[in-house]
Amino acid sequence: MTNTVKNPSPNPLPVAERGLRTPPSLGGKGAGGLGLLLLLVLACPVVAADPPKVDLTFEDQFEATNKVADHKGKVLILVYGDRKGIEASRELGAKLHVLFHPTAEGKSAKDAKAAPVAALDGVPNGTKSPDVAVVPVACCGSVPGPIKALVRSSLKKDAADVPVWLDFGTTMADKFGMRDGEPNVVVIDAEGRLRLKVNGKPDKETLQKVLQTAQNLRAEAVGLR
Repeated sequence: MTNTVKNPSPNPLPVAERGLRTPPSLGGKGAGGLGLLLLLVLACPVVAADPPKVDLTFEDQFEATNKVADHKGKVLILVYGDRKGIEASRELGAKLHVLFHPTAEGKSAKDAKAAPVAALDGVPNGTKSPDVAVVPVACCGSVPGPIKALVRSSLKKDAADVPVWLDFGTTMADKFGMRDGEPNVVVIDAEGRLRLKVNGKPDKETLQKVLQTAQNLRAEAVGLR
């Protein structure tokens, strides 16, 4: 089945050439097999006449409130799915995290979460490379209170060290679309604006587009593009 990729830009990013490799800024020690997966280039920035601001607020399994605005200054990637797609979403999220945080590979979820982001080439001395936060969102639908409690309890055990945003409604599907039973992706820039969305499990070319978009937005955040 063909993935649905939507980029709110009049000039979508070009897909990099198919000689897939990772540049030094996202390779190096600890990158492993994932580090050889994709070519990321600082190509043309994602340009949109008026990219929409994303205003989302969700509780996680620990009942903490989470907002897109909390991640200002970072590139935020939301990986979301329904009950049948949540496991694939978690696997994709973990892969994305390692690609931008290579030393996280092979570590526990707790230690992987603390891994530093790969340095961005061209960042001036004294300027921090923008981080990429990959956040899982579980789309649970409208369920009664006791079921919400069960969902939270289960996630506290299965994802004890990784906050999972909980959509107890249809917010993600309504705002961005969602393919049932598969992972879906939203990329939000450092100013909280929607720059790319993917409905359905990304193939290699689509995943490359997601990564290239995020890399370009990191550069944009520090004025390199």
